[in-house]
Amino acid sequence: MAEWLLVRQGADYEALSEEYHIDPVILRIMRNRGITEREQILEYLNGDISVCDRTDGYLDMDKAIAYLTSLQNSGHKIRIIGDYDADGVCSTAILYKGLKALGLQPDYAIPHRMLDGYGINVSLVERAYEDGIQTILTCDNGIAAFEALERAAELGMQVIVTDHHEVRKEDVTEREQEKLPPAYAIINPKRNGNDLDFTDICGAFVAYKMIVRLLAQANLLSEKETLQEELRVLAAVATVGDVMPLIKENRVLVKYGLEHIKQCNNTGLKALIEANQLNDKPIKAYTLGFVLDPCINAMGRLESAEQSLELLLCDEYNTAIKIAGQLVETNNARKTLTDAGVKQAIDLVSKQYAEDDIIVVYLKDCHESIAGIIAGRVREAFYKPVWIFTDAAEGIKGSGRSIAAYDMNKGLCRCEDLLTHFGGHKLAAGASLPKENLEALRRRLNEDANLTKEDLTEVIRIDVDMPFDYADENFVQELNLLEPYGKDNEKPIFAQGNVTFLRGRIFGARNNVVSFRVKDSRGAFYDLKYFGDIPALNRFLDEKYGEGSAECLYRGKGNYKMSVIYSPDLNTYNGRTQVQFVMKNYR
Repeated sequence: MAEWLLVRQGADYEALSEEYHIDPVILRIMRNRGITEREQILEYLNGDISVCDRTDGYLDMDKAIAYLTSLQNSGHKIRIIGDYDADGVCSTAILYKGLKALGLQPDYAIPHRMLDGYGINVSLVERAYEDGIQTILTCDNGIAAFEALERAAELGMQVIVTDHHEVRKEDVTEREQEKLPPAYAIINPKRNGNDLDFTDICGAFVAYKMIVRLLAQANLLSEKETLQEELRVLAAVATVGDVMPLIKENRVLVKYGLEHIKQCNNTGLKALIEANQLNDKPIKAYTLGFVLDPCINAMGRLESAEQSLELLLCDEYNTAIKIAGQLVETNNARKTLTDAGVKQAIDLVSKQYAEDDIIVVYLKDCHESIAGIIAGRVREAFYKPVWIFTDAAEGIKGSGRSIAAYDMNKGLCRCEDLLTHFGGHKLAAGASLPKENLEALRRRLNEDANLTKEDLTEVIRIDVDMPFDYADENFVQELNLLEPYGKDNEKPIFAQGNVTFLRGRIFGARNNVVSFRVKDSRGAFYDLKYFGDIPALNRFLDEKYGEGSAECLYRGKGNYKMSVIYSPDLNTYNGRTQVQFVMKNYR
């Protein structure tokens, strides 16, 4: 089971509460997130959106801006080549709308996941050349496209790379040196020579920064405020979709995006909100990450992402509604395929690979586009790094999702001789290889992992040991100051000991939710919902309190004491708002 760790950061919280007029528990949570200095606290609470427009410190930014500015009114043909995920689609939309506002005439191409693979390739370059394209502008890709950019250079085409992925390194005389593809300009926050305070931004945010600089250079920012608002929202949607850390300027951007998404001048986003029946509901980071972004991603996973891009570029509402409906349908189909793949993978791991530290699974009938989602779900089930591979046009192709203690990209680098293509981040990566190399890859990844039992034990960090009755409606409303929640700014969780479980009721479309009636040590009664692994909870009850205990609980005859980790929310139903407690873990 997971290890519980109560985070304790000492401070005079009562004095801080007086100073900032905030509940001391809220300030304690902020301190747990590393927000300790006055300047940090004020930025966290009231971050100025102008911080997102900073472009100083980026290598090649001025060079790219000067070049693109020189193309105004020239008839020069520019092609934007993006990618098929939400970040790539939003990046492409940002560059397209921004360049059009500058008076340029770009077109675009989105790689097909199955036919083209990730990002720019030789085929896309040659296709652009045949179409008379003179300049290619990449977004959310390109930093590792050596072969494609070499071909572009051979054909006399200029390439500007905007990307955010890791820069390839090579050993030169016992020191690492960046290995960059041949391009006219490369704008990437991960480059060594940049002078930046924060580099962990998505591809759409990089694209946004370049467009802001272009518009400012042309003295167009003041008259393009509506466009700037729309592009910020698109960058925010991509930031959540690409699971960027919601700290510093990312958090400011996403907070702005959530506040403006329903009013911004993007017809496609409005249609997607309506298609998901969210018009009368608040849009939170969770809504982006688990409702809207998956719809944008779904077309690129199962068909072509160009339809998602058409939605974001669409100005006619009826057309946008039609496209949005298709995206929702496709996402629902993706969910069905994913659930089946997760079940199959978990069964295989339980039977064959439970002892491996790095889980490598081959699913013959899995659609390659959902391998990463399945890997993420399997990682949650076993808390181990997971690779899911399936058949591809040539050999097999896979996606991996990792845990905090394991750098997945470095693991691949040590197996480069077994692979045909690979790349990614510490926590997520992709790879292609001949099928006959799969067992060798599994063996070597596990031999080189060096993971300890502690590394493979999930640690749940509890913000505050706090009784249920402290979380009243006013407190939960004040918790909203900490939103948006996401990576590195997780939703606060609290612990309550000595909770007596009295009865339980399973419900939901797939019988995947439990509502418990519980009593705290003071004798007060509460409803506690649980959305986790219900069979595992039932096994725990039977093992801890005797066979049949879970059944007794669901018959209303429970009397089982446990400690719980929970989070409080506000739930509004039939015009009545009340606090809802959600159990995250138990012991």
